[in-house]
Amino acid sequence: MNKKVLGLAGILFFTLACGLSNPPTPAPAEQGVETIIAATFSALTASAPPTVEATQTSEQLTPDGTPVNTAEVSFLIPNGIANDATTVTNTEVEYPFVNPSNGAMPQHVKLTLNLYALNETQFEPHIMIFRAAEYAQYTENSASIINEMKSLQYVDGQPLPEKLGSDFMAQIHAVNFKNGHGVRYLTQVFMNFQAVNNTELHYYYQGITEDGKYYVQAILPINAPFLATDGDPNGPLPTDGIPFNGDDFSGYLNTVSQKLNSTDTFSFTPYLEHLDAMIESMQVAGY
Repeated sequence: MNKKVLGLAGILFFTLACGLSNPPTPAPAEQGVETIIAATFSALTASAPPTVEATQTSEQLTPDGTPVNTAEVSFLIPNGIANDATTVTNTEVEYPFVNPSNGAMPQHVKLTLNLYALNETQFEPHIMIFRAAEYAQYTENSASIINEMKSLQYVDGQPLPEKLGSDFMAQIHAVNFKNGHGVRYLTQVFMNFQAVNNTELHYYYQGITEDGKYYVQAILPINAPFLATDGDPNGPLPTDGIPFNGDDFSGYLNTVSQKLNSTDTFSFTPYLEHLDAMIESMQVAGY
């Protein structure tokens, strides 16, 4: 990992260098150090791609989809993302932590999206709900995250607080859900000098309910049309792909981030607009 790349990605690389031999997954590692790495839908305009079915409601178009209703949370999965969700409650160590030493995480609800639009990605698509006070007690970093989320009033274009961000981010955008607020961005975790790619790129969301009781995370794989399939720096690229540059890795990441920022939201798979709509539909009841 280029020493210039710090934040979540850099911390993960440091963790690996200290003894973790496998890339981080949501399951705990035996040893290591801690790593840190949305009322109504937003109206979709009539210019949305014709392949997505829509229903006319109050002169606005919203995506059709599958409702998910559990005792803890309700939301709608727009068509084209997944067909339903499986819910479990556990204490497993979850990304962005690769544990270590702090033991099991606080009990939390994890909803995994089934038959997701993408497969063979680094992360499974899922949403997690933690009791904020318990999450804050896990580590100093998790405490900082909860404090930042409670006071967050993010305006697009502003820098994110350091504890909520990563050194590789694109499409940073405030996304509020029915009874909470938060922010999302596209990111990737780097283990070494590797290309930004469609196996590892994901939509990362952090939010908190307005009463401050529940913290929400979402990790949802996403593809961009100009990215390589995997992280091989020498692998083939689409015609409009950005060549890997190991001599100026930070510059390479900045160039890719800028292109992701300028990519139309309906060019992503799944549609970035629809991932936002899913989060915006969320109502957290708690547990």
